[in-house]
Formats: sequence, C-alpha cells, structure tokens
Amino acid sequence: MPRAETNGRAAARPKAPPKVAFAKKSQPPPIAAFSALLPLPLGKRLEKVRGFLTKQKNVAEDVYYYGPRSGWGLRYLLAGQALCTLLVHRGRPLGIVSLDGPAREAVDWKALSAVGQKARRAAHGSPALLWLDVPLDGDGAGDLKALLKAKIKLMSRPAAPSRREA
Repeated sequence: MPRAETNGRAAARPKAPPKVAFAKKSQPPPIAAFSALLPLPLGKRLEKVRGFLTKQKNVAEDVYYYGPRSGWGLRYLLAGQALCTLLVHRGRPLGIVSLDGPAREAVDWKALSAVGQKARRAAHGSPALLWLDVPLDGDGAGDLKALLKAKIKLMSRPAAPSRREA
C-alpha cells in the first residue's frame, strides 16, 4: 500500500520515541517531565504509581541519573534503602524493582496479571536478588504496586536482634 504523498514526496513514517527519554547527564529533568513526555493515559498511570509511592511512610523520591543507556529516572528510597525506580523507556513507563529471597516469597505470584507473570519470567539477576522490569501500561501498574507492597512490608519490619554468645 503506497504512503500518502505530501508535496510530491512519500510521507515519512512516524518517528519512534527515543530509547532513552532523558539521556543527557548535564540536564536533569523536573519530576513533572516524566509524565508529560507520555501520552495522557500512560502519564496518568505513572502519576498513580508515583502517588502510591509518595504516600508511603518514610519513602523519598528523587531524580537520579542511571547512566547513558538508561538516562534519568525517578528513584524511590525507603529509609535510605532502594525501593524501586520509575523510568520512561522507548516511550513507555517502566517500573524496576529488586526482590530478595524473603520478598520473593511474600509476593502472591498467582494473583498477578499476565503483565506481571511475563515480567517474572523475564526477570534477571541472581537467586539472591531478582530484578523485575514491569511495564506500567495495561495491568502492569497494579502488579508493580503488589510487588512494592510486599517489599515495603518486609523493609518496614524492625531488624531482628542478633544473638551474641559470651
């Protein structure tokens, strides 16, 4: 099928979104720029996840540079420890979360949608620390929240006192 012509030339294909949304280290974006970069429905999903995270007790949000291949992202810390990251990757919002052994066991994997199940199958890392990249479009935002609830619950527990033998 021929493309529509404009001024005697074939119309150009729509340009794909850049792989890395905010790649320049010298230009940190404002927090609002992350959702503004996305189409309205995806921007709203990103804002809902941001709202969920910022309402949690002892969770801090900052803009952090992850390198030229990932660019700038929204980093969330719970009492100074990494909780998750939200990025815009190839024009889509993406949540990245790491789960250690106890956090993996606390997640109800069967309750996750197909998006969460796919993220689990594609997870990378080691048996000690599993990294999940969860797209926030579709049911992914709800899946990321479920993963984060399990992780927050475990991170919020006071550390068990260690036994010292005399």
